[in-house]
Amino acid sequence: MHDERPFTYYTVTLGALTREGLATAEISEPGPDGAPRVTVLQVPAGLPPFPRRVMITEIHQPSPRRVEARCPVFGSCGGCQLQHLQYADQLAWKREIVERLLREIGHFEQAPLLATVSCDDPWQYRNHMRFSVNRAGQPGLTARGTHRVLPLTACPIAHPLINLALPIFSQQKNPPPQVLVRCATATRQMLIQPRQSAEVVAQLAEKGIEVRDETMDEQLCAETFRIRPSSFFQTNTAQAEKMAQMVLDGFFSAPQVPEPARVSSAQASPVSTSSGHPLTVLDAYCGVGTFALMLARRAGRVIAIEESASSIKDARWNLREVENVEIMQGKVEDLLPTLAERLDGLVIDPPRAGCQRAVLDALARNPVKRIVYVSCDPSTLARDLDILCHEYATYRLCSVQPLDMFPQTAHIESVAILELHQEHE
Repeated sequence: MHDERPFTYYTVTLGALTREGLATAEISEPGPDGAPRVTVLQVPAGLPPFPRRVMITEIHQPSPRRVEARCPVFGSCGGCQLQHLQYADQLAWKREIVERLLREIGHFEQAPLLATVSCDDPWQYRNHMRFSVNRAGQPGLTARGTHRVLPLTACPIAHPLINLALPIFSQQKNPPPQVLVRCATATRQMLIQPRQSAEVVAQLAEKGIEVRDETMDEQLCAETFRIRPSSFFQTNTAQAEKMAQMVLDGFFSAPQVPEPARVSSAQASPVSTSSGHPLTVLDAYCGVGTFALMLARRAGRVIAIEESASSIKDARWNLREVENVEIMQGKVEDLLPTLAERLDGLVIDPPRAGCQRAVLDALARNPVKRIVYVSCDPSTLARDLDILCHEYATYRLCSVQPLDMFPQTAHIESVAILELHQEHE
């Protein structure tokens, strides 16, 4: 059925971007009693000038921050929210979001917040894409707020190898509901689900792409990692290397802390033990063992916890040649409270929901010298930091580093460094 009601057109001035990267607009209409009634709407592809659905049909005065979006379906596709915003302004906006959430949820009046680390190339970075398949068997991305598939032969944020493969997928009828594609920059290997025909595999081979059925190998910071289709691995390899270095620096270097009007490297006590013995570090939510392997090169002992059976298989393979890592399968909230040995450091990379309360309670009861918290949602990060630093007052927040892992989108990654208060040592 189609909605036959006539459209009502408004001329509006757009307001600030929401957390989801949508502009706000206020429309005043007479209510049932004749009094004005204000409706706040969210507008995709809109910018401020510096549900009912609203789409932009004409821009009377563009924002000076607006640029032409590269994607012809931007605004309709739900994948990106910020292609129309200059990249420098995207970075600034993401920092502003983190700062606001740390203040409003985390209760940090002046959070030690650094400038957002940019992506060297904010395009063609995604090494993992899920393309929906329509009734005609065409792959694409879904329209915002619907299940309608927008057929595509290229995506401006997809990795170049995926953009080589997508036209080939588009020439055949793909089975629903999805085509999952994952590629490796270093090896030009590609995982595709469902399994492709010999003809498609041959066409991809002509383009220098090696199709793998079960696993593929990727390199990160000169280390090689084996990855399965269902295992977690960062979707932006270049930014993942920067993140890995931030994690290592968080343990083995003095963390950066911002000063008024500039960012500088401030002195902070390095991670160490009072007796000088090698560090014992826990990698919670270890995935395929990315951080665990890098930490094992410098720490005395690493404990890695992961719930996913697929990721555990990959982690055991990736860590097979190091002898100072113990891998434990299970939920962090179940295993962390049971650990008897004292930990010197912890890297924690939880899902979007953040840490379970049992994890935070355990970190307060049995504190560690330093925590490196890798977050994919600044709101849950702010909540957890508030519990650790204010409710329990066990830790001091040294720095929060936003990292643009997903340019052109509203997603924000951050790396926070916490140190144990001296009175708890």
